[in-house]
Formats: sequence, C-alpha cells, structure tokens
Amino acid sequence: MKQRAILLALSVTLASSAVLAAPPAGAAPSEATEQAEARINARLAKRVENPRFGSDVAVAVLDAASGRVIFSRKASEPMLPASNMKIITAVTTVAAVGPDHLFRTAVFSGAALGEIVLQGGGDPLLTSSDLRSLASDVAASLDPAAPITVSTDLNLFAAPSRAPGWPRGYIPSVASSVTSLARLGDYSRDPVSGALKVFRQRLETLGFTVQQGSEVDVAADTTPLAAVSKHSATDAVHLMLRESENNVAEVLFRQVAIAKGQPASWAGAQRAATATLAELGLDTSGLTLVDGSGLSRKDRVTALTLANVTRLSSSGDPARFAVMYDASAMPISGVSGTLDSKYGRFTTKQSRCARGEVRAKTGTLFDTIGLSGVTMATDGQQKAFSILVNDRPQRFTALATRQAADGLAATVNGCW
Repeated sequence: MKQRAILLALSVTLASSAVLAAPPAGAAPSEATEQAEARINARLAKRVENPRFGSDVAVAVLDAASGRVIFSRKASEPMLPASNMKIITAVTTVAAVGPDHLFRTAVFSGAALGEIVLQGGGDPLLTSSDLRSLASDVAASLDPAAPITVSTDLNLFAAPSRAPGWPRGYIPSVASSVTSLARLGDYSRDPVSGALKVFRQRLETLGFTVQQGSEVDVAADTTPLAAVSKHSATDAVHLMLRESENNVAEVLFRQVAIAKGQPASWAGAQRAATATLAELGLDTSGLTLVDGSGLSRKDRVTALTLANVTRLSSSGDPARFAVMYDASAMPISGVSGTLDSKYGRFTTKQSRCARGEVRAKTGTLFDTIGLSGVTMATDGQQKAFSILVNDRPQRFTALATRQAADGLAATVNGCW
C-alpha cells in the first residue's frame, strides 16, 4: 500500500500521468471552459469525418469532473470494443477482487502414497521460475528414494472452452485455453501440460522419479506442503493494461466471477462483471460482456459507457482505482505500452503535440480500432473519452486508422 501511495503521488506531479483533483461536480463551467469545449466540439465534428474511420465510428467526450457531454457521435450505440474491453476488466477486478489480492499456486499431499497435488490458483502471472521454485520447496518434504505421482486440482475454473464469438483460429494464436494453471505468455491449446512439464522436470532434476497422476479435488481447508503467492491483482492489471495481454485479461475475468460468488465460466464472469459495474453506478445499457479481453465478436460496449468507466476510475473515485493510472499501467501517449512511439503512436504532426498527455487503452481487431482514456486538456480540465471504429475501411492500414484516432485524442486534449 505504501508503494502504491508513493507511485500515485508521483503520477500526480507528472503532466503525462496527472489525475488532478476535480472541482465540485455541480460547479458551472466558466466562460473560458465553455469556449474551449465549443472549440473541441467543432473540431471533432470536422475531424471525425475522416475516410480512415469510415462511417461506423462512435465518439464520446466528457468533462471528467461533472460528466458533462462535450462531444457525442453514436455514443450510445453498442459497438465492438476490441481491447478497450480491458478497461472494464481492470475496473471490475479492482472493485470486486481488490488490488491487494494475491494469487496462490500450491502443492498438497495426495490421498495415495507418494502422491502430491499441484493446485492451480488462477495466477495470471505465474512463470516457469515460480513453478521451479515451488517444486524445490515441496521437494524438501519428500523422500527422494520414493517415486512421486503428480496429480492436479484445476477445479477453480470451469473446464476450458472457446468463448462465444471467438473465431476458431484465436486458440492458439492470440489467446490460450483459459485454465487455473498456466504460465504467463503460454498461448498454447494446453497450457496445463506446459506448466506440469516445468514442475515435473524440476523434481526430476532434484533426483525424483516422477509419474503423471490424475485430476483430484483438494478440500478447501487443507494445508499445503508449499505454495507460491507473490503476484497481486495490481500486478496483473498493470501488465494487462500496458501490454494488452489477452490471457491475463481472461484469467482476471474469471477471478471477478469467483469474487462475486459466480461460477468461473464465461457466463458466470459475464454476470459478475456486469453486476459489479452496476454496483459502481455505471449504466450497463447496450453492454454485452462475453469475455475479459475484447476478442469476442459478440462483445458490445458503447463509447459513452467506456468514457464513463474511465471517468469513474480516473476522477470519480481516483484513490480506489489508482493502480490503473500508475506509471506502469495505462499506456501513455507516445511514451509507454501499446501507445509507445515505436508503434507509430502519437508521432504524426496532428498528434505529437499530445505526447505524454493522454492515458488510454488501445484496441485492435482486423476491422476494429479503439482508443479510450483520459487527458488533462489545455484548458486545465480533465476529459474522459472513447473512440470506437467498427467496420474499418480495409483500403487503409490499421496504423493509419490508429493514427487518425490519435489525432482525435489530441483534439480532445486541445493541442491540435
């Protein structure tokens, strides 16, 4: 908690990541603010008519302090969000799971002689190194002269299945099968096998004879022989937002379901995430949450909803959701994450003026481009915005449309 408070304090001092104290929600805008917002509105109305967007583009821009609508185009129309869905996954994770929650992967004694059980705890950041350390720890309590049977307990999540609306080719390419035992970065069809292999190989290196066991269910009150529990929900949210990590998003989607007492399945997570948003006072009209990553072709979110989610997390309840705006979390325009200039973001003459001034989540599917976030505008007022392009004209590259969206974000900032 102390480290997070320090990071938040630092972020407030930096223009690139500022989430400044807002005036009272009921305060009337000054004449200067009204003029600035009128300029933004007029410029957006002109610049959104860009052939790189096509005709199916939704935009919502809000004054972050009051929720006042500055600009709206198709803002209440349900759209494919692509990875902008991860903003919702981040908010629901922080609200339901809690930023300090630690994920545990543990090993237990099995019922049979020489049997141990590796239990998946739904740690989205589990690494090969973690599994080797866990095997080394548990080895201290085992007889190296006796053969070891390694069984698994994977019952935390529902059996793996392809999400509704996921094209068949998504696994194993842009996502893996969602299980409670998987290593970070493993995008295979069977991530459990990969994790087990690393664990067993470490035991074999230590001199044990290891054989494969079965799937069992460890009682909830059982004490583990060894456990690794060093990755927090905050760590996972940081990586998911910064790098747009799909597997992390899907594991967090299920962790929200567990936190809300729902089955850790696609349907259970959908109910849990939607209920969490409603509890936060957000309008869920037009919202269809199929997955946590935004890969599903059946996901639907309005630009207004996304703008309101970023408004809530950045200024409505900034202390609660501060982890989303840590320096290592939400991408910074032209500086970090998926908005780094190395990806061509905020590098054009229309957008480079906003370098370091926008905190936003990117989103890309073959026909969808999204950019949703916040910016401290040149008029001194924070703005929350969402830009969603569906049915992207294929005669333009995805980068061309992304850069056009960057230009709209610079317009929201007021620097262009």
